[in-house]
Amino acid sequence: MSKLEFRESKVLKLNNVLARQVPEKEVFAQDKQVEFLHNWISAKGYETVGPLIMYSSGVKGTRADGSPVIDSRILVQLKEDNIKLEPPYLFDKELKVDNCLFVRFNDNADNLKFATMKLQLHSYENNLEVTGETYIVLVKEESNQILADVFMPLKK
Repeated sequence: MSKLEFRESKVLKLNNVLARQVPEKEVFAQDKQVEFLHNWISAKGYETVGPLIMYSSGVKGTRADGSPVIDSRILVQLKEDNIKLEPPYLFDKELKVDNCLFVRFNDNADNLKFATMKLQLHSYENNLEVTGETYIVLVKEESNQILADVFMPLKK
């Protein structure tokens, strides 16, 4: 299997999506937020389906102090669809993202940045405009090796 397998016009479809916002100061160290999410799911008796998904909107602007505004979330799919929400959790019965650039990444986790770079380069070379959003579906992790599907939606 190659390290980067590219495709266009892919659709990301998720059901019963539970999301937890990641505080901006923890965007590059999300392990604690992932643990909070899994503990909350266990405490409520819910069950997950499928892998963990990392979402980032990219930089959405700047604050008055010049710091960037970044929307970052951790997503999981649940078996249940009747969820009793509490802050900071969000829930969608269905999340469908059409017209995405897609890369299947299979390599050392430290090299994941090359997957998003490949999508950005493809959009640049082909005069395509991305939304700035990225969904990383962590399909499989073993030590520092990961198999991940990276989706980057295009603007309509």
